[in-house]
Amino acid sequence: MSKKDLLIVIALFALWISWPILDRHVIRRYFFPAPPPGEAVAAAEEAAAPVEREQPAISEPAAEPAQPEEPAAPLQEAKPETPAEPEQVVVLENAKIRVELSSRGGTLKSATLKEYRATVEPDSSSVTLQFGDERALALVNVDGFTPDQAFVLTETESGKAVQLERRNAAGLRLLRTVNLTEHYLIQVSDTWVNEGASAAVLPAHELRTGAMENLDGAASRGVVYLGVDTLSPGGEKVQHLGGKLPGWFKENQKEKELPKLPLRLERSVGKPVDWAAAKNKYFVQILTPDGGSEDAVVRAIREVSEAERQNPQAGPKAAVLNTVSVAVVLPELILQPGEKFVRNTQYYVGPKKYSELNLYGLHQVDIMEFGMWAPIGKILLKIMNWIYDVLWPHNYGIAIMLLTIIIRIVFWPVTHKSTESMKRMQALQPLMTEIRAKYKDNQQKMQQELMNLYKEHKVNPLGGCLPMLIQIPVFIALFVVLRSAIE
Repeated sequence: MSKKDLLIVIALFALWISWPILDRHVIRRYFFPAPPPGEAVAAAEEAAAPVEREQPAISEPAAEPAQPEEPAAPLQEAKPETPAEPEQVVVLENAKIRVELSSRGGTLKSATLKEYRATVEPDSSSVTLQFGDERALALVNVDGFTPDQAFVLTETESGKAVQLERRNAAGLRLLRTVNLTEHYLIQVSDTWVNEGASAAVLPAHELRTGAMENLDGAASRGVVYLGVDTLSPGGEKVQHLGGKLPGWFKENQKEKELPKLPLRLERSVGKPVDWAAAKNKYFVQILTPDGGSEDAVVRAIREVSEAERQNPQAGPKAAVLNTVSVAVVLPELILQPGEKFVRNTQYYVGPKKYSELNLYGLHQVDIMEFGMWAPIGKILLKIMNWIYDVLWPHNYGIAIMLLTIIIRIVFWPVTHKSTESMKRMQALQPLMTEIRAKYKDNQQKMQQELMNLYKEHKVNPLGGCLPMLIQIPVFIALFVVLRSAIE
């Protein structure tokens, strides 16, 4: 190594060691200063506010009635009146998760994931998925059981389950049992009973996930993390719809001849699904009704930029997602007087973690989007987690370093062979230069002599490249794992 190269290596090593200090005390302080506390609080409150509050600021002026931004239904449902009964909330929790169940609509208000911090700070609170006005497990399109109506809520003696009950004017009664299991899975059992004197129709209706949004610190940077995944029966692969949602906003604008992109999007998948999921970068909600569902409905709300707030007539060229959710569409039923029907649904709300999702089958691990590198990625992820679990101090930074070393050791024979091949080719360079100069006017003769030279010295001209190509899938899979795994 030359003196110049040695100085470069020393400088890079010093930069590597000092980078955390430079980043914390120089770069973040002077180049990316934090907003004053008042502004930060205001920004957080504005981000957390329901989108409906923003609509007056971006609605089209009354002077242009011929071009409304979007029809009031079904994309923007009218807000029902708040029920007279006060809301009751019951908390269910285990070692991993804490959920709040509400008497309003028999829905789930929030889920706190105890093992995950909201920020990287050691004293950070746990991640809490707040579903706002679009709560999880809400029923849609059934008279008397809408998300605003009060259920009778009863906590069971075990403290791990809740019963919610309501009867509508037609005599149709719903008894919902919500049971929290040991992990992140919630078992939902809906029992419908016709207590009326005549047949009752339970129309096709939706069962929703809560609204998902990006958490602080999970900025997209050109990557769409908010998304909806579905799995349809018949051998189809898991469909990842997140990348299609911005295009759907554009299609919706053209179909309805709107002057700008609509604020809300509602679109049917158009085929039966075994399960449907709404996710952000690290966490996911999955609805899996027994026997599947007839369809799934995707809902999305786009972000409103500061420029659009100031000028409501100006809209973005492309939609940036603010929240997404999905609902499974359950079929119509006719219940005779006294007849009862029970539908069970599995509801997962937790991390996009291989070891958790793998418990439930039905290709739910494909939510992690390992893609074509999935077989290799899963092996690397298992090795990394094994290192983390076994070796003190149980640090993923160290686990990644050791995993990289293991990969290098495994590929050492291939790398060594590649290096030897390149050295032999380098040694032949003078002879190859002579052949090229001698037969520069006869390409066919030149190639023939070069091949004879390779055979004579037992050198493969591709010997230095092919071993490198063998390693590429492994390193791509490692990159995908480090991007996708919550660890």
